[in-house]
Amino acid sequence: MDPVMIEEATGFLRETLVAHLGLVSDGKPYVTPMAFVVDDGRILFRTRPGRKLEAIVENPVVCIEACSFDESTGEWQSVIVDGRAAPVTDPAVGERAVTLLLEKYANQLGPPLGMGGLQPLASTSHVIEVVIDQVSSVTSGSGLALRTLQERF
Repeated sequence: MDPVMIEEATGFLRETLVAHLGLVSDGKPYVTPMAFVVDDGRILFRTRPGRKLEAIVENPVVCIEACSFDESTGEWQSVIVDGRAAPVTDPAVGERAVTLLLEKYANQLGPPLGMGGLQPLASTSHVIEVVIDQVSSVTSGSGLALRTLQERF
């Protein structure tokens, strides 16, 4: 994928509010929606202890898919990211993730100290970093590409 396509795909990810995280949990495929941000060649998200975090620790190879669908035309586009996930141990990266998530989702969450206290996002305990290995984009005929394109970062 040429640099323009990589920038388009990254821009698409920055604008998309929900993506799906595919991973392996107890030897079986597991897909779950997530809120996320793109930052410097990686995807950051937060999670609580549970199945998702356990699966990432067990097998860090993940796939993330974000898509859009235009109901008026029937056209769709999708960006798929292959990468490796790991819990973040650097407090500065964790703080950056929270800041970027609060900025991206401000319209959905409201102020972080609104509604009588910290929003749920601010109290989620684990930041996960997915280093992007490969990005592919698929479209029904407009937008990112006319066919599947793949490229490594």
